[in-house]
Amino acid sequence: MKVGILGGTFDPIHSGHIRIAKEAKKELGLDKMWIMPARIPPHKNIDSVTDNVHRLMMIELSIPDESIEMKVMEFGRAGKSYTSETLQLLHDEHPDGELYYLMGEDSLRDFPKWHEPETIASLARIPVAIREENSESFSSLLEERNRQYGNAFVPLSVSYQPVSSTMLREMLRNGEDTDLIAPRALKYIHRFGLYGTKATAISPKTYKLYEELKEKLAEKLSEHRLTHCIGVAHLAADFMQEYEDRSANLPSGDGYYDSVQQAFIAGILHDCAKYVKDDEFVPLCEEYGIEITEDERKVPELLHAKLGSLYARTVYGIEDPMILSAIAKHCTGEVDMNPVETAVYTADFCEPFREHIPIRHSLHSIRLTGYRNLLKAAHMATECTIAFVESMGWTIDRKSYEVLNGFEKAAQEYADKEERKSTMEQYTSKDLARTAFQALENKKGFDIKVIEIDKVSTIADYFVIADGSNPSQVEAMVDEVQMKLHQIYDVEPKRIEGARNCGWILMDYGDIVVHVFSSQDRLFYDLERVWRDGMTVDTTDWKE
Repeated sequence: MKVGILGGTFDPIHSGHIRIAKEAKKELGLDKMWIMPARIPPHKNIDSVTDNVHRLMMIELSIPDESIEMKVMEFGRAGKSYTSETLQLLHDEHPDGELYYLMGEDSLRDFPKWHEPETIASLARIPVAIREENSESFSSLLEERNRQYGNAFVPLSVSYQPVSSTMLREMLRNGEDTDLIAPRALKYIHRFGLYGTKATAISPKTYKLYEELKEKLAEKLSEHRLTHCIGVAHLAADFMQEYEDRSANLPSGDGYYDSVQQAFIAGILHDCAKYVKDDEFVPLCEEYGIEITEDERKVPELLHAKLGSLYARTVYGIEDPMILSAIAKHCTGEVDMNPVETAVYTADFCEPFREHIPIRHSLHSIRLTGYRNLLKAAHMATECTIAFVESMGWTIDRKSYEVLNGFEKAAQEYADKEERKSTMEQYTSKDLARTAFQALENKKGFDIKVIEIDKVSTIADYFVIADGSNPSQVEAMVDEVQMKLHQIYDVEPKRIEGARNCGWILMDYGDIVVHVFSSQDRLFYDLERVWRDGMTVDTTDWKE
């Protein structure tokens, strides 16, 4: 297997990095291409580098498809992230593989200053992307390095873009946006206030609480476990922010969504009881009166979620029932979980520091699905968990199958709703009027007229008028209009005037107003005469 590796700090990752990765994979005929961020870059002051979780999230949100993967193996090692050590580990794991370590022209110049450059050159081929204006000087430099390190270097035809992360950070600090950063990653930057921008997702009050909790957790949890909690907090909050934005909900008075703050705090605390030993879970839960199922007695470690909810309240002072509930349900899940609970549950499985290879779905696909359909992502994560536990022959909590089926049903309902919403957004008020006309015709309405009034009034764009011969028919016509407009466009009338047994029912949909009369009342009110300045629409071709 031929594997390409693009290492770096990626603070932030930009289109130049992605371009080199994609083009190099194609040019070199690589089987895999890994973007491998450094946990502690050897050549930089770690205090000046953006937090690890943010750099990983930006990379994940910048990867265009599964032809490129993020590899976080350097985050599993202590100390500085030396390329020589990483390549040695990869070589030991895959002795028959071919490694290609990509670099830019600047790195080629500095290569002799790297840690153990001879080891790097002996373990990998090193393709180099150059700046177009430096082609002549590059050739001589390449020859010199190949003499020094045994012909390890090869030129790439893809050129090195004249863009740097330093330049992009400065642009963002100055309030400039850029198309050199992937849109999803740029959105993340603004949500979490990176590079001098104002945080739009997490309020200052929530972030202060998060920092306090993280400091306390560091005293109880291992570094690995705390890192996982940090990843869950950020991914869960980002899931929720996207969910709220897509739902077009209004934030609280301070401009932030309560649900996003809840997901953030539940994420950092979700494993707060993970330091408890397995043989202590059952006695502690019995002591505190926490209900224990038969499956939880077989696998006591599952109880860390319920115990964690208790600790979040009694040790860390969290009173918000939504946060406590999300912590309690994050391990096995529940049927009919709300969005905050679902966000934490899903983020726990696929946060950016995770690197296990799930059965059935990749972590990348689950993460990106979570931004489009959170319930679908939760279903994918549950599928992977069940498949893995079954493959290991371990005991499965029977609730997991109920949760799986619940997520599948809810995810499909959400997808159907989004499709209807998308369909609705593609239609005009004239399409609404046409559908109302067809619904009235389905129920044999009499003398159906459509009047275009947008040129003479701001009330609506169209009036749709019809009458029925008796109260039962009028009622059937009204029901048919509401059903059709709901099914096709997912819209409901803003107001309805008139009772079912009266002679005139008005349904106001904003863009159109539908009037259904008894025949006698239609003659009395004579709306066609009242709105004679409007234009009567030719409905000859509107037959369903």
